Amino acid sequence: MYTIKRVAELTGIGLSTLRAWERRYGVVSPARSEGSYRLYSDADVRALAIMASLVHDGWTASEAAAETLARTAGDARSAYVGSGPSDEVEAPAGLEELLAAAQGLDGPTVSALLARSLGRGDFADVASQWLMPILAGVGDAWADGRLSAAGEHLVSYAVQRQLAGLYEAAIRSTTGPVVVFGLPSGARHELGLLAFSVAARQAGITTAYLGADLPSHDWEVAVSGLQAGGAVLSVPRPADVVSAQEVIDQLGRSESGVVVAIGGRHQDDVTGALRLGHDLATGVALLRDGLVRGRGGKPGH
Repeated sequence: MYTIKRVAELTGIGLSTLRAWERRYGVVSPARSEGSYRLYSDADVRALAIMASLVHDGWTASEAAAETLARTAGDARSAYVGSGPSDEVEAPAGLEELLAAAQGLDGPTVSALLARSLGRGDFADVASQWLMPILAGVGDAWADGRLSAAGEHLVSYAVQRQLAGLYEAAIRSTTGPVVVFGLPSGARHELGLLAFSVAARQAGITTAYLGADLPSHDWEVAVSGLQAGGAVLSVPRPADVVSAQEVIDQLGRSESGVVVAIGGRHQDDVTGALRLGHDLATGVALLRDGLVRGRGGKPGH
């Protein structure tokens, strides 16, 4: 057990902040000594370290607290993945091998493992059934202290490179309406959206990937400039809900007739857009159907 002073030393969190996080967000519930002094467990220290890291990365205290509580409760959903609710499942194949390579900062091995697994079978199925659980497992390993922050970042960037390569390698459709893909202003966790854009492009949908942190005005400019028939956003964090809703509302007021679709972990928190769910193949089918109904024509085959 640790005193509050020792926890402050271990985590770098100020004493007043520790008390505030306990009181306002319930991230930890330390025991009390006979003299009523706070006593923190190893699990408490780990939870506080997770929250401190998230706050350092730009999360607000409230959303960092919610994510910390989800992770420490065994919730395998990771914010940057943007996945939906799921029951606890068996660890995906290759997770421990990937974690070992990541912990050793062995980039070539991490990339090779990802390329080998992503090349097996239909991409949409592999991404939904293997890649997203793998990323959740990596996030859990970091939260549990089994993987360093450097190792977690190494995996994330390796996945981003693999997905970007698959996106560029997919045959580019020249028929059907263009669909723009991006994250709203302030949102930067794009792996889930990038994976979905790969699946959509492989399915023959004409895509334009715009990436992270795109202001609402630039969404309208892009849709107008590309004469796009669809726009797909992701809402990976609670903090992204307001900016996503702003984009949806702005595009809804325009005369473009664009079909706006939404994915990501917090897609149910916005209104006025086609919800794509949490399975890539199903999401692609929903998007294609939405384009057909919204524009009265077929997207690319």
